[in-house]
Amino acid sequence: MNYRQKAMIESLFESIVGIVIIGGIMLGIEFHYGFFGISFLAILALLILKRSKNKTQRITMINEIKSHWGKEHKEKREFVHIEKMYRFLIEREEYSFNIDDITWEDLNMNEVFSKIDHTKSLPGMQYLYNMLRRPVFDNNELEKRNEIISSLQENKNISQGIQYELSKLGKKKGSNIFLYFENGINVDTKLAIIYKTLSYIPFLILILFFFSLPIAFFALITIIGVNTIIYQTNKYKIYEEMETFMYLENLISCAENITKQEIDILDLEQSEMKALLKKLKSIKSNVAKINANERFGSEIEILIHYYNMIVLREPNIFYKTMKLMNKYKEDIFRLYVLVGKIDAYISIASYRDSLKYYCKPDLKDTGMKFYLKADELYHPLLDNPVPYSFEMNNIGALITGSNASGKSTFLRTIGINSIFAQTINLVLAENYESSYFKLLTSIGTVDNVVRGDSYFMAEAKSLKRIIDTLDVNQPVLCILDEIFRGTNTAERISAALEALNYMIERNCCVVAATHDLELTSLVSDKYENYHFQESIIDDDIIFDYILRKGPCTSRNAIAILKYLNYPKEIYENALRRAETYLSYRGDYILD
Repeated sequence: MNYRQKAMIESLFESIVGIVIIGGIMLGIEFHYGFFGISFLAILALLILKRSKNKTQRITMINEIKSHWGKEHKEKREFVHIEKMYRFLIEREEYSFNIDDITWEDLNMNEVFSKIDHTKSLPGMQYLYNMLRRPVFDNNELEKRNEIISSLQENKNISQGIQYELSKLGKKKGSNIFLYFENGINVDTKLAIIYKTLSYIPFLILILFFFSLPIAFFALITIIGVNTIIYQTNKYKIYEEMETFMYLENLISCAENITKQEIDILDLEQSEMKALLKKLKSIKSNVAKINANERFGSEIEILIHYYNMIVLREPNIFYKTMKLMNKYKEDIFRLYVLVGKIDAYISIASYRDSLKYYCKPDLKDTGMKFYLKADELYHPLLDNPVPYSFEMNNIGALITGSNASGKSTFLRTIGINSIFAQTINLVLAENYESSYFKLLTSIGTVDNVVRGDSYFMAEAKSLKRIIDTLDVNQPVLCILDEIFRGTNTAERISAALEALNYMIERNCCVVAATHDLELTSLVSDKYENYHFQESIIDDDIIFDYILRKGPCTSRNAIAILKYLNYPKEIYENALRRAETYLSYRGDYILD
């Protein structure tokens, strides 16, 4: 039986039960009170059905959560909402270093984030994103993260139980919650005391019925008219904020349910969460009152609606709740962050279980010395990655090789894993040792027609931002792809040579890919050389993506023209001119 069939059967059953309830009441009024028992049994049957339905939904959701553990969560992600916590926090807090927008985009970190994101809630996604953009330089903080994540990984039942509560909060609602965190709820409350007074008058008028019916009826109709106008005027304000109110009620409920889980063995800051929940208890109960009519059937909903209108119940609760929400805005934000933090840590635990292998990085404070060693390091987005092993001991690296040979993938593999090491405390490698360092890249530079920047200008600005960041007291890892490729050969090599020397002398480890083989000899005392190569066998190009020591010695670019069946004249003349040109250029640069 499919979902639609089940829904139709449940709807039919509920309709029949509704008829039975009404019929029992009518029979009880007309013939005998005993018939009310039919209505009572029908209501009991409806409650049992609802409870059974909720239990089935819970079991289905938990089974789905278990089946998704350790697997990539493929879903549509709106990064304009995901990055809101990060943007909000960098405006409020001073932080020593953040992964800037250029570096984030260069490393395709949105795609990497999507791979890691096993979260179940919007706060979880936002916290995980924020964590990846804010590297940590404190070993104690990273160790604490690792202990919690490892405990969540070992206690999957607890983690999945928490995920069930987080999934009820979900990712689809709350996209505008940061407007509230930024500005609060900005509604004029000057008339609140008047509305409060008017809400008591209908009850006072009831006393008049004992003295004068005409006056009482006139007064009651008047106050109903006045309160109805006020209610209709204010309900739009209430509805505008209702999404925020309901989301915060769900957030508080989620946090309450998380604290009820068996998490005493985990250091998830539940004591702080419980203290916050105690403060925010009245907010939840008030929001529940505003939203109470939506929890009942249509007939009761109509009666509640008219009652609310006559006594201005919703406007009064709304203004009271709004004041409380503005008063405790920072506490609500802190609760939001704690819920997101728990979700993000569980996400990392699940991601760990999806990996073929990974290691905990060995990070050291080396002061002014840069160090990075990796064994079998691989890229998180590749299904069958070729791993890399290398060591950079206070020295940079130049990477040579033809296009599509693997240079850019290698650069991004280093950058992504260095972010992992100082944020989520894992690296996709058999072994990883490094100093703490800042990370900046210039890989995907393009020209900007709108801003009027040429390719070279855009690249020069990107590199300048890195140079301005250098600090001899803090190692920097700088990853570059084809430095100054937007200009002529002589100026490109000359400028690149000076820039590479300048940065390496200022505690900056530069890992740069280049097609200019002359650079490999000109900076060989300060840079280790690595290369990728390809082979043309039986009219086919084969890339093995293996990182090799030393500069590239093969020149296959023109050979590719032959592979593509270019005219023989073009291929042979190009090869001859290249030999002459390379000889001349080498003499020029060395002079």
